[in-house]
Amino acid sequence: MYIKEVVNDMEMRHSKSLEAHKLMVLELDKYLLGGEVPNNLLSHTSLYFLAKFHKSMLSFRLLVVSGLNEDASIILRTMVEIAIVIAYISKEPEKRLDRFIEYRHIAEHRLLETIEKYYTNSKIDEQRRSQIKENYEANKSNYKNKTQWSELSIADMAKDVSMDFWYEAVYKLDSSYVHSNITASKGFMFEDNDELLVAVGPLSFSATDILSKSCELSRMVLYISLKNMGLSTDGLLEKWNECQRLIQEEIESRREEAE
Repeated sequence: MYIKEVVNDMEMRHSKSLEAHKLMVLELDKYLLGGEVPNNLLSHTSLYFLAKFHKSMLSFRLLVVSGLNEDASIILRTMVEIAIVIAYISKEPEKRLDRFIEYRHIAEHRLLETIEKYYTNSKIDEQRRSQIKENYEANKSNYKNKTQWSELSIADMAKDVSMDFWYEAVYKLDSSYVHSNITASKGFMFEDNDELLVAVGPLSFSATDILSKSCELSRMVLYISLKNMGLSTDGLLEKWNECQRLIQEEIESRREEAE
């Protein structure tokens, strides 16, 4: 549901943090569209994470300006997971990169089992079926836990790369919106004079904090990826300083309005 008044209000109240967000999207654009990357597995995997993160950034912005707080928070949670995983892989790429990539054989086999269990009439190419099973048999001994490529939870991967704050304060809290816990109702269910009010549709909300977090996550993912590709991070650090300035100006503006 698109409500023009909500969009106008969100864009006006958050003009500076939205501008900071735009700067980071453009920085992502520069490396996604601006030329070749080194021809190695780590660089190509980093490019995958950049592309995935870029799409999340665009989706996140649309949800924020549309006044869809809970859904924007779900995308922010995804962005945190991307940052944790690329940081975890990049810490020991010689050990972790192959595990990340080859886990596809485990995932494909799990999907095949689901299809065979619930869609018994599905026509699956026998050659493809045999290949999936062959790949699974060749790799299954490397994965004791067939549901996690790293055999660690997101929480443990975050701890390994000193991203505990991001897991505890963002990923874990925003999981309530993903799983429809009762805590997720606080954004659109209210009590007024002993009556329950449910906000149907978009609402303006204070988004400076989550926009700021999206920018910082962009810096982290870009910095790690550029290091993996052997590229300079100087321009990124300059862009990040500009983003910080814009966000701080917006925070100070909100503070003055509240006084």
